[in-house]
Amino acid sequence: MLNNIFDFFLNAVAQHHLGFYIAGALGVILMGISKSGFGAGIGFLAVPLVATQSNINVALALMLPILMAIDLVGIRVFLKRADFTILKLVLPAGLMGIFLGIIFFKQITPQLLSLSIGIFTLLFLVHRLWLATHVTEKAHNPLTFFARVMAMTSGFTSFIAHNGGPPLTAYMLTQRLDALTYTATLGVFFTAINLSKWIPYSYLGLLNWNEIVASIVLMPLVPLGVFLGFFAAKHIPQKIYYRIVYVAMFCAGVKMIYDGIQ
Repeated sequence: MLNNIFDFFLNAVAQHHLGFYIAGALGVILMGISKSGFGAGIGFLAVPLVATQSNINVALALMLPILMAIDLVGIRVFLKRADFTILKLVLPAGLMGIFLGIIFFKQITPQLLSLSIGIFTLLFLVHRLWLATHVTEKAHNPLTFFARVMAMTSGFTSFIAHNGGPPLTAYMLTQRLDALTYTATLGVFFTAINLSKWIPYSYLGLLNWNEIVASIVLMPLVPLGVFLGFFAAKHIPQKIYYRIVYVAMFCAGVKMIYDGIQ
């Protein structure tokens, strides 16, 4: 029995080449840093990086167990520091975005999705730059309608491409939270979002044992990425922290627009 399981595991591992695992390892570390410390930043690279060594469906299947592992590593800290007033506002809308993702998954092209998110990301950054130079007060404005629209968009894009960070970040950055509260609130939101993907992904035929085994092989890198992310969030000054987030979002926007045009 054990020999059969071991043989099955080895055969599943052998389905992917070395380049795939190197890309997957980098993707896991980047996703861990992003999820635990830099919100919507460099984690956007993970799925495209893996897809260069396979395809988008394989990349989505590989990264879902990784995302869940990252969520579980950080969830205790997330729950202690999250802003639950914001979560009550955005979580229902995020789950509605998942439902829309299920409906439109086979209709929308990856290029159109990438182009749309990229344009939105850059427009948001222009808006934030304008606010930084024209608005000085530190009001905590709920922006209820805006929050729900951004959360629904995040749920949708997270389902389609594991890239739900930028839309919700557009709302979260208006709340001017401290770095750890910002990170924890996003962490709880996306833990719920990622949990809700498993059954729809199985229904759509995205999950299979080869990708699940590959995810298990890469799991030991999850704590490294999470540690690096929390270390950065805790030790980098808040102004510099948000500047890094903005730079990462700019890079994400340019990359997604480029992918959409290609």
